[in-house]
Amino acid sequence: MSVAAIIETLQRQLELYKKLLECEESKKALILKNEIVQLNVVTQKEKLLTAHAEEIETSRMLLTAKHFKNLGFRNLSGVLSDLIKSVNNAEEKKVLLELHGQLTDVLNRLKQVNEINQKLIQQSLDFINFSLGLIVENPSEDMVYQHPQHQSYSNKRNWYDSKV
Repeated sequence: MSVAAIIETLQRQLELYKKLLECEESKKALILKNEIVQLNVVTQKEKLLTAHAEEIETSRMLLTAKHFKNLGFRNLSGVLSDLIKSVNNAEEKKVLLELHGQLTDVLNRLKQVNEINQKLIQQSLDFINFSLGLIVENPSEDMVYQHPQHQSYSNKRNWYDSKV
């Protein structure tokens, strides 16, 4: 009975991770289009899904610990591969192996998309910093004294006052 509950929990986890993957993939397009408002909406949805994923993971860990306790095992981790090794029913083992493969694929894809999104955001930030650097006066120039009547000092035009 406990293995069936674990399988059900794993199936819920898989569906939730697929939804998270969809969010991450939609974030990529929003980052590229620079749609900040919609990106915030997706990020909030992602936070809710992540909180729900943590709840499901806790439930799975408790069910797995209960399963191992019923078998008389102690100090086994909640790793899915350990669970698969402990199951004797061929049907349940087959389902667990399929879920393990699907979960691994979705989580690997989720990790890849997340890394791409992080790189895109970093590139955007680098571009913004570079653009600001072109607009803002070079702070090292303030270190050198220049006579107020000097031509270059009076003609210097600053688009952005960094001292404000």
